[in-house]
Parts: sequence; C-alpha cells; structure tokens
Amino acid sequence: MQKVEKGLRFSFKRVERLKNRSEFEEVFNKGKFLNGKYLTLAYIRDSKRKVGFIISKKVKGAVIRNKLKRRLREIYRMEKENLPDNVHIVIIAREQTSYELLREDLINLLKKVCV
Repeated sequence: MQKVEKGLRFSFKRVERLKNRSEFEEVFNKGKFLNGKYLTLAYIRDSKRKVGFIISKKVKGAVIRNKLKRRLREIYRMEKENLPDNVHIVIIAREQTSYELLREDLINLLKKVCV
C-alpha cells in the first residue's frame, strides 16, 4: 500500500477520472460488463485506476441526474481503497433510487471487479 498523506486517502482527484470520449469507448469496446439492479458497470484492466460516470437520459430531469452522479462519486470515493490499482471503470446508472440502495448495488458490483 502506498504512503498516504493525512486527509488525502479518500480524495477523488482529477487524474482518477475518465474524461475523453476515447477512454470511455475503449472501456465499452474492450471491457467486461456487470449488471446490478440499478447500475451497470463496465471495466477493463489498464495501467492505473480511473473511473467515469454516466447517467441514462431515461432518468428525467437534469437536477436528478446530477444528484445521482454526485451520490455515485461519493460512494466510489469512500470505497476505492478496496479496488485494484490497474482498472478503468465506467458506472452507468439506469434509474433513480435511494443512496442506500445505490451504495449496496455499487459495492456488490465493485467486489466482482476485484475477483
């Protein structure tokens, strides 16, 4: 495990995010998919850990989509230490639900990635 400065262990830095369309397409084209009740997760093994979030347009209202994205980022931020360091992940939310159900679904999918 890396030496971590105080307070930075749970941070979610910009270098940890999938940003480019090409990065997302690479995960979709070459990756494996896992389906949960509320989420779909796509992942590939790569040089360092990065994550991207997509909320389906079926979730009506930009305010609700942004709220879902904030919730997913927070859940990931708190659980990222349990993930391998060499994986790119795209998390896709298909419908709106409570924080607790999202957290449970995402943690179950992330456990499958670690195997």
